[in-house]
Amino acid sequence: MPLILLTGFPASGKSTRAQQLKEYFSTIGGKNVVLLSENDIVKNKHIYSDANKEKELRSTLKSELQRLISQDDILILDGGNYIKGYRYELYCSSKSNKTTQCTLHIDTSSEQAWKQNLKREETCQYSQENFDALIMRYETPDGRNRWDAPLFTIQPEDELPFESITAALCERKAPAPNQSTQSLPLTSTNFLYELDCVTQEIVNRVVEAQKTSVVGDEVSIPNSTEKFLLKRRYQLSELSRIRRQFISFAKTHPVDDIPRLAAMFFQYLTSHLV
Repeated sequence: MPLILLTGFPASGKSTRAQQLKEYFSTIGGKNVVLLSENDIVKNKHIYSDANKEKELRSTLKSELQRLISQDDILILDGGNYIKGYRYELYCSSKSNKTTQCTLHIDTSSEQAWKQNLKREETCQYSQENFDALIMRYETPDGRNRWDAPLFTIQPEDELPFESITAALCERKAPAPNQSTQSLPLTSTNFLYELDCVTQEIVNRVVEAQKTSVVGDEVSIPNSTEKFLLKRRYQLSELSRIRRQFISFAKTHPVDDIPRLAAMFFQYLTSHLV
């Protein structure tokens, strides 16, 4: 299914827009549409005060998306999707299934979203603490990032650009899966060893470069033509955590092209650093 990924502040109106999309593509578009909504899983908004439960929620949504996604019908994912690294993982899922996707950013202001939140039934409201925390953690999509593109930014008063969305999904060629997204058999007995070495070398290079570099400098990445931009000072613990996440991800997406590992990790690292 071509994927429509919605993102925005809590109570910004994502579910309303998701229903509009479903109605349009089901009737006018003549397509079979599946709406996968975070609201169907979350029964209590207090889940957002528990990091582990929130992580389980994202994992559940991603698993359901991977189960439902295909090349034929339309899948709408209605959720906050506020972490750019998570949106990158969803992009990899659609890419590995050789289907198109687009992102709809429901660009409602935090003030208006809070007013809309207060109009909900009490059991469906976000607490002030959780609302503010989600706003603070929200990473706005950027159309220059391939995992957010094509990006449609929707203001509260806007009509949905149905024709443009249709063109993005149905008239555009799906990106070809590559080693970083396509699940392949583990053909190289050295894969795990190389994975460990390549990722550790990159982390070490960034850590060492920070000792003699300043914010704004670029760091050459070993075994790659990419350069890492030092936007701030990065802690070893932070880089190591993302490295462990990538290793877990790469184990389920093994490649037989070892030189690609450096570029893959670079992409993953830059998409997950806040």
